[in-house]
Amino acid sequence: MFYLRILSALLGIPIIISAVYFGEPWYALLLLLIVNIGIYEYNNIFKINNFSFSALLSFFGVSMFIVVLYFEQHVLILPLIMLLFFVLFIIALFNMDRSSVGESALSLWGIVYIGGLSGFMLMLRMQPDGALYTYILLAGIWIHDTLAYLIGVKWGFRKFAPEISPNKSVEGSLAGICGTILVFFSISILSPALITLSPGEAVVLALGISVFGQLGDLMESALKRQMQVKDSSGIIPGHGGILDRFDSLLLAAPFVYYFFLLVNMT
Repeated sequence: MFYLRILSALLGIPIIISAVYFGEPWYALLLLLIVNIGIYEYNNIFKINNFSFSALLSFFGVSMFIVVLYFEQHVLILPLIMLLFFVLFIIALFNMDRSSVGESALSLWGIVYIGGLSGFMLMLRMQPDGALYTYILLAGIWIHDTLAYLIGVKWGFRKFAPEISPNKSVEGSLAGICGTILVFFSISILSPALITLSPGEAVVLALGISVFGQLGDLMESALKRQMQVKDSSGIIPGHGGILDRFDSLLLAAPFVYYFFLLVNMT
């Protein structure tokens, strides 16, 4: 399993790094692919037929989030959400024998969870220094996850959230947080041109990425736990599915986006 994780990372990371480097439209197309696979996995987790009206609308919804943000039409986000809500309401109203209100609600939640939160990754990349910000986000998540996994496997004894994710440990969690902070703090001192933040700002950034990354991981784990599913899929050997690999980014990306927005305003 460990070697499969490494092999998948060696194959996948260069694709992600290249897409970030080349930017639009390649990065947007990669995100478009990711959100559609993600909503497919989400529908499978909640046993929603991927060919039902609500599921097909969820594919449309996550795609439209990326398209609208790519063309910087942010004013259309709220109308898009209201349109999706209205259509899902109509679907539930006239298909009570096939599509319940609960399924429509789950579909709307999935659209916002996957499409809406992934949109922050696109908006982050579209900033003037977006490539650097995105690399910082990815590096923070990868540093945290790697340290948490290695330390947790070796020295993790106390369960962090056994009812949600029984494999996570307090030791692994603390190692991920402290290690990420240490790396960012060190870079801000030794190579300030790389992060372009003060040591204090670097610590806050690392802490936020770690905490929100963990929350994103726990959120996806809670969904799977509730539905008694181990992995969202098996598309990435050693890692599971797209949601299993990108869940941390879904909550960390909004934090990083607003962090740099505030830092650049001061």
